[in-house]
Amino acid sequence: MRYLPLAFLVLCAHSMPLHAAPLSLSEALVLLQQHPQWQATEAFIEQARGQQVTAGQYPNPSVDVATETHDRQSIALAFPVETSGVRRYRQASADAEVIVSIEQAQIRQRELRTVLKKQYHMILQRQQELALAKEEFALLGQLRHAVKLRVSVGEAAKYESVKAEAEWLSSQNRLNMAQQKLSLSFNQLAEYLALPALPQVSEVGTTLSKSCAMTQSAHDYDLSQHPLMLAAKAAVTRDQAGLRHEEAQVTPQPTLILGNEHEMGIDRVKIGVSLPLPLWHQRDGQIAASKAKNRQSEAQLIATERELKQSLTQAVSNYQSADSQFHVYESGLLREAEAAFNVAKAAYKHGERGLLEYIDAQRTLASVKRAYVNSQFERRYACFDIEQITQPIGATQ
Repeated sequence: MRYLPLAFLVLCAHSMPLHAAPLSLSEALVLLQQHPQWQATEAFIEQARGQQVTAGQYPNPSVDVATETHDRQSIALAFPVETSGVRRYRQASADAEVIVSIEQAQIRQRELRTVLKKQYHMILQRQQELALAKEEFALLGQLRHAVKLRVSVGEAAKYESVKAEAEWLSSQNRLNMAQQKLSLSFNQLAEYLALPALPQVSEVGTTLSKSCAMTQSAHDYDLSQHPLMLAAKAAVTRDQAGLRHEEAQVTPQPTLILGNEHEMGIDRVKIGVSLPLPLWHQRDGQIAASKAKNRQSEAQLIATERELKQSLTQAVSNYQSADSQFHVYESGLLREAEAAFNVAKAAYKHGERGLLEYIDAQRTLASVKRAYVNSQFERRYACFDIEQITQPIGATQ
């Protein structure tokens, strides 16, 4: 019965539909453009461009045709006229809104790419963790079998068999958990890309290096061209133009009237101007609201710059911490753990050390290997975050 969970997971893994060919990261990034949120960002830009066209349109004239009696008819055309300030600032506000939408789309698309890269490499990490779990399970299975033989011939105490059995069961649980995490990562990537089948992944074709080229500190990066900063600056421009637009509308907007009347065989031409009288209000409320919105956008610009610097500082700190741990394991700790395990294994085989020392050395080695893999991928994830903040405009990788 104890083999059933493992057998079930193995059966599920073999029964899951997979892509025939491995999916590279570059191919996954192309598929990402069909993501609903990616499509939504492009629709958002189209909406802003539509509003830009609307802002440039002239108001339509109106026609008034009336027949009072058989001998009296009239026709009049009214042409609304906008002052230059109203039209100019409305167009400037719409132009800035297009920039805001484009930069916000860049931000969201960068976020989507970063999430995809992390999900893709999470599968690679889970595959390595599963390989380690299988290696540990096989090793402890061999040890369990050997201890049982020694106990059966009286060369070892009964408790050694119990201890080996317990360690083997623990390794089986870790193997089951590793398989479940891998299956979950496959499903998450498939759902993210709306794939009809669970993908295989391959690092072939990925351009990501194993480490980030950190040539300067976080505070030395120029973040003024980051999409968040550009969007915040464009929002300030938009709201300033919106304020000027409201102020310009305080001036009454005239309407030119051209008309013709026919009465009792006499034709009369009318030319006039219609002006609204700003007696009861002069757009005080709209101007006050626009001023407040302008202050909000200016404050948001400052807050955005600070948040970007904080995010970059945190990402750099995460990378440096993971990189430091990675080099500790790679520079000697991993080899030392392997050497200690080999010594303990040989000593146990020759009866010079007890089972507990052997198991302890094996447990230490397995822990170091897992930490080594984790630090390697944590370093990559931090690289993704750094690239999301510092990569040039238009970069897609």
